[in-house]
Amino acid sequence: MYSIIDTHCHLDIIQEQGQDIAESVKKAKESGIKKIVQIGIDLESSIRAKGLSEKFSDEEIEIFYSIGCHPTETHEFPKKEEILTLVKENVTDQKLSAIGEIGLDYYHDASTKAYQADVLHSFLEASSQYSLPVVIHSRDAAEDTVSILKEHRDKAFGVIHCFTYDYPTAKKLVDLGYYISFSGILAFKNARDIQEAAEKLPLESMLIETDAPFLAPPPFRGKRNEPSYTKFVLEKMFSLRKESNAQVEKTLYNNSLKFTQRKAYHHD
Repeated sequence: MYSIIDTHCHLDIIQEQGQDIAESVKKAKESGIKKIVQIGIDLESSIRAKGLSEKFSDEEIEIFYSIGCHPTETHEFPKKEEILTLVKENVTDQKLSAIGEIGLDYYHDASTKAYQADVLHSFLEASSQYSLPVVIHSRDAAEDTVSILKEHRDKAFGVIHCFTYDYPTAKKLVDLGYYISFSGILAFKNARDIQEAAEKLPLESMLIETDAPFLAPPPFRGKRNEPSYTKFVLEKMFSLRKESNAQVEKTLYNNSLKFTQRKAYHHD
């Protein structure tokens, strides 16, 4: 059995789609998942994420959480200060692993670009203030994402979750000190750009995740995703890397452990 950390999932949304959180956690344990990061996407889900970390962590599995404001949740943007206050109130809670997810999403609504950027800057400033990593969502916004993160270079830090761009973009982000996290998309047949990034990046700069219940890897593509499927992302990574499977597994686990402990990826 592998030792794995699912660095990004939504247990609450999995439950909304039909599988109880207790069942998701049970299956995760059985597949070798040692830790899960439950992601907040708005004020309500961030509060809920903290509760889930308290309820479902035990001696077999540890549930961390994040506090965030997803860029597609523009109706939550007026609650930015409340969400930032929630971060401040919980900064001493070691189960709080990150601020996020936050970021830019031009796929769903490009008309709110300026608003999204303003909110993102606020949370990046909080990353610097509280020494908490950020979980960055970036869709159809590679250039602006790099540009904004560059403005906060050597202050904010974190991970680009569910990476969907190409190797040159990944290299720019890693050079800024960010981890790159790969989801089930890595195992899609047509994901060649993403696979090239996974092949060429330093192994120490990468994490894996499910983003469950979204983006289930083969052989479950198109179905509901869950943390226990993280192993399929890991196995795809084995096929792409030159290192031994044992080294890939160990390094990805250690990278993910560092992330949950609020430590940055430090490039040479």
